[in-house]
Amino acid sequence: MGKTTILNELEKAGQMTVSEVAREIITEEQKKENGILPWTDLASFQGLVIQKQLRQEEELQKNHHKKIFFDRALVDNIAYAELGRVSLRSDLQLLIENADYKRVFFLEQLPSYQQDRERKEDRELARKIHEQLYQVYDRLGFDIVTVPVFDTIEARVNFVLKEAQCEKNREIEKKYRVAHDQVKEALGRYAVKYTGTDTEENNLYDLNGILKDLGCVFRIRQNNGNHLLTLKGPSKSSEFTNKVEYNFLISQPVSTALDLLLPKSVSYSKRRENYKPLGDSSCTISLDHLPGLGEFVEIEAATENQVLLWEKRLGISEYAINRSYPALVKEQGGR
Repeated sequence: MGKTTILNELEKAGQMTVSEVAREIITEEQKKENGILPWTDLASFQGLVIQKQLRQEEELQKNHHKKIFFDRALVDNIAYAELGRVSLRSDLQLLIENADYKRVFFLEQLPSYQQDRERKEDRELARKIHEQLYQVYDRLGFDIVTVPVFDTIEARVNFVLKEAQCEKNREIEKKYRVAHDQVKEALGRYAVKYTGTDTEENNLYDLNGILKDLGCVFRIRQNNGNHLLTLKGPSKSSEFTNKVEYNFLISQPVSTALDLLLPKSVSYSKRRENYKPLGDSSCTISLDHLPGLGEFVEIEAATENQVLLWEKRLGISEYAINRSYPALVKEQGGR
């Protein structure tokens, strides 16, 4: 019921899978007189693994556009290198970022453990590797789904398949009323990249409160010279904003015309400082400042799981709010 078994079952279910590169290299190198192996030359071995995995992933990206389940990712090399105290190529984090992995399925260890020709580490070392792998994936900010040990392999596979589904065109986010200095200090412990600052002017429109009562939004946002029309449906969660969302770039004349024709319900400005974790291009952690309201943080991701992971990483769960910015502006007495 481990990784290899799950991959085999996923393949039987019609999914595309890729076996573990490290095992393949060990098998190849063991046939040589002076083969490069992890227990004799870890740094060189990890270099071989990275090279082969890169070639493999580049080839797959060229010819396939469907979902692919990898036994391991480029990220794993960092964990093994840190435990073995060896250095890896300096561009590895950039390669991981470009790989654009979507989710990580982290399997809880099975009660039984068996060594073989390729897996020579004992159970205690295997436990340390397991923990180090999680630490590295967490530090890089991946969307990590922990897969429990179920009674059957079918249950584990079904869990993975269900969690691998991703709804398109959804806004999944959560807001927090918290000081930016506190959050920036926490962000410093993770591999995140500053991606720019937005200066927004937001106008929401409604017809006698009909859209508000339905939980829908019709908004035009001016952001750094661009005009964006946004349509949102009602949220399907009380804890998160989890809505269908469609965005359309429109021209300035169209934006002006709509502003003149449509009844405006509320307007507000916002300065937004954006950060993205290296391990998840679909996730954005935004540090917002609204005049008259103060500092907020918004976490937006492709899944509720990732939002909650970042909430925990940043230690901000107690600051969560379930009020939208337009609602806060109206409560303050704004237009």
